[in-house]
Amino acid sequence: MKIGHLECAMRQMLFILYLGLLFPATVHAYTDPGSGTMLWQLGVSFCLGLLFYLKRFMSVLVKLIKKGD
Repeated sequence: MKIGHLECAMRQMLFILYLGLLFPATVHAYTDPGSGTMLWQLGVSFCLGLLFYLKRFMSVLVKLIKKGD
């Protein structure tokens, strides 16, 4: 199976991300509570949006399969 350019680029980015997580650098920085809350909100909204998208995708897929029967 041939890997497309986009998939290859995504794999490279994930590899770099994993390397960054495996070997963290010491950072002396301050994150205020507002920024932390915003990051949590971003993560939660992304997960909920992904769940709604997958639910919609699955319902369309089930309708197509039932229509074919």
